[in-house]
Amino acid sequence: MEEKNNIIVSYIEDKISELEKASMYVPNENKEKLIMAFKNRNEDIDVIKTRIDTIFNNSVATYNANLEKMGFSYDDIIKVYDKVNKMNKTSAKVYLRGGIVPYLLLGESSFRKHSNLDLICNKKDIPMIREIFRKNDLYDPKRDSLTYTINNIDYGFQVIVDGIKVNIAVFEEKDNGIMEYNFDCHNRIGIIKNINAKLSEYIVPYVSSGNKKYMSISLELIACDKLMLNREKDRMDIEKIKECNGISDDKIKNMSLPVVKKVKLIGDNLEFTSTMPRIKLDVPKRQKSMGFINIGTILLLIGIVVCFVLGNR
Repeated sequence: MEEKNNIIVSYIEDKISELEKASMYVPNENKEKLIMAFKNRNEDIDVIKTRIDTIFNNSVATYNANLEKMGFSYDDIIKVYDKVNKMNKTSAKVYLRGGIVPYLLLGESSFRKHSNLDLICNKKDIPMIREIFRKNDLYDPKRDSLTYTINNIDYGFQVIVDGIKVNIAVFEEKDNGIMEYNFDCHNRIGIIKNINAKLSEYIVPYVSSGNKKYMSISLELIACDKLMLNREKDRMDIEKIKECNGISDDKIKNMSLPVVKKVKLIGDNLEFTSTMPRIKLDVPKRQKSMGFINIGTILLLIGIVVCFVLGNR
């Protein structure tokens, strides 16, 4: 029976690992309940595995069905993106990422629900981006990775804007490529990605079909993320990415996927994040206008006067 129980535990753990690769997290208490429900059974091991498969398949089906019902429209997400950009009057930059990007560039609705808006910023800018949301009374320390981090790494934070979750991730350029830090707020997990790319290959300027300029994570790297998740909606997003830049199926298949590491964040730094000192926002100064006459006009007038004086000598 002990050998049989070990097989059951291993089988359940493998099924949970498959779910986690698809971004579906199973709480440890649920895992323990499932193991206890199937241990010490007299049924044949194949029958037990079939029962376990049924439970997991039904759970995935329910998850996918609810995912379609929940979330927000493409237009809702873009409105929040525009609102965040209007809030940010500083020198700090936030960049687009995620499945919304190809649709934005093509000027097409995705015709599906989106659960959140994904953005990213340079590590040096994250304190200022955090302060922008604090200033607009949108910051919640309980949604900040700094509240739970155990290794002094800033994985970013999440805010709620008009009911929509906005995830702000962090990146930095290192000798071995780009290090990207993401915060899974719901499960309090820090995600570290080591991406084999230069900064110029990571953050890329694009012009949409409507002739608007956007800065985002490159479409190729977004496709890499989609390949790792490989859900139905991810495959749809990859097709749209191919429409944007003509990337071939062969190139997508041969892409170098990032190295991903997940860290459970169990720290308790709420007192720190709740009382962080305010920082001064670096807002670029606008060049002052001198009424209807600017400096260029004044110099032109001076030139005309000089020419007139010299011409009358």
